[in-house]
Amino acid sequence: MLHILLSTYNGERYLSEQIDSILAQTYTEWRLYIRDDGSRDGTKAILKIYAKAHPERIFIDETEPNGLGAMRSFEYLLAQHGDADYFAFADQDDVWLPDKISLCMETIQQEEAKHPDKPIVVHTDLQVVDEQLCELSPSFWAYGGIHPEILDTNIYYLAICNSVTGCAMLMNRAAREAVLPFPEHVFMHDAWIGIRVLSAGGKVIPIPQKTILYRQHGDNVCGAQRYRFRLDNLREKYWWAVRSYQTGHPLVFHNIAHFLYWKTRYFFTLHTLRAS
Repeated sequence: MLHILLSTYNGERYLSEQIDSILAQTYTEWRLYIRDDGSRDGTKAILKIYAKAHPERIFIDETEPNGLGAMRSFEYLLAQHGDADYFAFADQDDVWLPDKISLCMETIQQEEAKHPDKPIVVHTDLQVVDEQLCELSPSFWAYGGIHPEILDTNIYYLAICNSVTGCAMLMNRAAREAVLPFPEHVFMHDAWIGIRVLSAGGKVIPIPQKTILYRQHGDNVCGAQRYRFRLDNLREKYWWAVRSYQTGHPLVFHNIAHFLYWKTRYFFTLHTLRAS
């Protein structure tokens, strides 16, 4: 059984499209657990309609106070609804392509056959789209200059540049046990999950197919950022570096000097790769 975990907050504009796309998945052995974080629009009414229409599949969790924020809301759902073999996160504003779950399940089960009892996370590429689902980029990885082939096997690089997008990942039970609880200083759950699984001796496996229409609309908690090497966004670069260090310390980086050493190595590795 797969548990899909969805956290909502003022998501009425796109929520129905997302839930409909989950209901349309070719893989059907799943349950959807939803936690609202204090919406003030019509989100809760939409959720009640779907839960009433699909009582065997869709469940609303109303046991935790509001205002946790996206990361802690997902942590709560993962901790409270752990009686499954596999887990996936869903954002309220995307659209899943019909074979998203089946492709991830096939891949993770193949990896489990080769690496029994190991924590495993699989994650896919995404298609970047605008509010009306018109394509901005056919590949989120290309759009953001993300190279999972070098990131997903190197814990230092992965802690500097996260390749694992939360809504595009699927993990097994061993991975869930390895990543909980999320540390206090972690910025986003997906970055923590990737490096924690690697540190526990697990596997992070990229899937090159695009399985999500990754909607960009100006209110994304953490949206797609186009990769550009320029010197006029140093404040933004510093902001991301601080959060990377906070997420990776002390699990990955012993101190700031250790972080800067690996960040420099990643910089030259990335630009050597782009030049080849």
